Amino acid sequence: MRKCTLSLHYPTIVLIASLFVCQTAAIASDDPIKKLLVETPATSITTDAAASTTNWSEAAFWQMQDGRPVDDSWQFVDGEVRLLKPQGGNGSLLSPILPSHFDLSFQWKIGAKTNSGLKYRVRQFDGKWLGLEYQIMDEPSPLESPNVGSTASIYELEAPSLNKPLNPVGQWNEARIVAVGPRLEHYLNGQLVATATIGGPNWEAKMARSKFYGRDGFGVATDGDRIMLTDHGGEIAFKNFKFTVLAAPPASSTQTISPQLANGMRNSWADQNSIVLWTRTTRNAEMVVDGPQFETLSSEDVSRLSKSTNEQELLNSQLPPGKILDQMEGACPGAPGEVRLTYFPESNRKSSLSTDWKVTHAGEDYSVQWKLEGLKPGTKYATIVETRPIGSQELTAVRRGGFQTAPALDAIVDLKFCMTTCHDYIRRDDGMKGHKIYPAMSAIDPNFVVHAGDIEYYDKPYPWSWTIELMRFRWSRIFALPHNREFYANRTTYFMKDDHDTLKNDCWAGQSYGAVNFEQGVKLFEEQFPSRAPRYSTVAWSKDVQIWLLEGRDYRSPNTMPDGPQKTILGHTQKAWLFETLRESKATFKLVFSPTPIVGPDRNNKKDNHANETFFHEGEELRRLFSELGNVIVFCGDRHWQYASVDSQTGLWEFGCGPGSEEHELGWKEGDVRPIHRFLRVQGGFLSGELQHVAPDNTPQLTLRHHSVGGDELSKFTFPTR
Repeated sequence: MRKCTLSLHYPTIVLIASLFVCQTAAIASDDPIKKLLVETPATSITTDAAASTTNWSEAAFWQMQDGRPVDDSWQFVDGEVRLLKPQGGNGSLLSPILPSHFDLSFQWKIGAKTNSGLKYRVRQFDGKWLGLEYQIMDEPSPLESPNVGSTASIYELEAPSLNKPLNPVGQWNEARIVAVGPRLEHYLNGQLVATATIGGPNWEAKMARSKFYGRDGFGVATDGDRIMLTDHGGEIAFKNFKFTVLAAPPASSTQTISPQLANGMRNSWADQNSIVLWTRTTRNAEMVVDGPQFETLSSEDVSRLSKSTNEQELLNSQLPPGKILDQMEGACPGAPGEVRLTYFPESNRKSSLSTDWKVTHAGEDYSVQWKLEGLKPGTKYATIVETRPIGSQELTAVRRGGFQTAPALDAIVDLKFCMTTCHDYIRRDDGMKGHKIYPAMSAIDPNFVVHAGDIEYYDKPYPWSWTIELMRFRWSRIFALPHNREFYANRTTYFMKDDHDTLKNDCWAGQSYGAVNFEQGVKLFEEQFPSRAPRYSTVAWSKDVQIWLLEGRDYRSPNTMPDGPQKTILGHTQKAWLFETLRESKATFKLVFSPTPIVGPDRNNKKDNHANETFFHEGEELRRLFSELGNVIVFCGDRHWQYASVDSQTGLWEFGCGPGSEEHELGWKEGDVRPIHRFLRVQGGFLSGELQHVAPDNTPQLTLRHHSVGGDELSKFTFPTR
């Protein structure tokens, strides 16, 4: 049998200029690293000159994290590197730049209560030196359960086996780390005790639960990586470093397996102790971006088809010949699977809770919802959604998001919020990324966001959504856009609905649109968004701010009904609840979010809201009550222009946030400023609010601003007004 030998002379680093090929019969098939050495072609490897000539047991090899020479907290004697004066994190040592694919062995010995380790593939993330870590701890032995923070773990990510051969404090142990491409192996005293593979859903699930979440590329082999000897408290000694450079493995292609999570997750109805979350399992990880476009229909065809109930005709009339809906640009078809939600306070990852696995079905468009209860007020939570094929144990996709609960009712805190309305896929303004407002709103970092409805437009082309299938297509498409998906996965949101995302323009109960009736449209919205019954609510966001979210479609009278005391948009039950809760509220600022205007002004030809003559009676009732209560401010969606108005009769303020893109402004003439207006801009953007407590007496102050789609401030109004 032919043998391959390589002599490692301690204490120098061994650098292999080219890998030699041995007979495969000489290498055990159950050793993946040895197998890699055989199967990988010879390759040239270069490294930092200092690393190839310097003794790891000499101070000159290392530096402090800030680049200074090693200080006297470390001692280098008798071939050992000893930490004698622990600094609790500030005394860690950095190596020169080293190759990222390697086999490293070393010996270590610790004192009592020591927390240390050796980090590898170390580089800076947000100004901090971070990397994978071979953890070294003074710990009880044996452990009762796996622990990702115990000795020989891949720290935070993979626990070592419970039967690891660990020598006690004061005795030498031998560690070995093999890192080749995505494969990681940790050995302790000759035994393989922890393994992991970087990349893929299982790794993503571990990262999502770890303190390293959000560090893109963490652990991935990269030019510029280093080794670190860590100081987290306690004495430790290292010796006999042996570092062998290995060849990088060839890149492997990964196949996407269903189900995936292309629509991410979204939430709504957060209060102090609860929230509802939503997700959907999909066939692919992303939408179709290179598919064909829908057919353009004549106005005559649109008029005729909108009255048809033939679902196949309504679909086929818009598809190019020979194409199916799943092939079209923006398609994000669903797929069956199992999903699970894990959540925990961001400041306490150890207290995570996971739901049972749920199976998704075509009947609900593969969507799932969870209502979480028993949450803590004023707390930021992380959420992790995982999915797998039905009956399988292997994850196929993982996404992490987050939300925050409303503060305690008596809390005196500063906060920020944003409001938007009027979106659709066709009139987005940032290509296949989505809408520009989402990065702009993220920069404000709001505590919550209100989407005031018209999230999509069933009654607009490409495609005209005359069937449930086409309506679902729209929802999966717009929330597969990266900007939109990521924003709503990570923000506390209140989703309201209006006419275009219920059925059609200016709709009410009893109407139909193509093959879909009003009741089906209401049910579909509850399927596609976090649901609640009834779909109106009030939430206190501190001692000083309380919000009301109104439902403007489900209870309304027909627009054609003569105006009077019985004609309503809110319905008598919702209106009674609104008046009662407003009167009971002790909040300094009472913020009422309405899908449609209450003050306006609106165009003379409109007949759908409280700013119109057709609902004048209820509009006057609302405006009078709001003004009598004081500190009530109305925020409305629906309108495709930005404005601030003051009702001339009652002094009630109303703010329109404007449409969500610059492609979507319409309906008002720029420059047509009425006496009621305090601000007018017929362009896209969003609205923000900021509550601050002003010195010297901590007086609450609310500032409202209109913004462009890029986030530029366009207006500023401060309440109380002076």
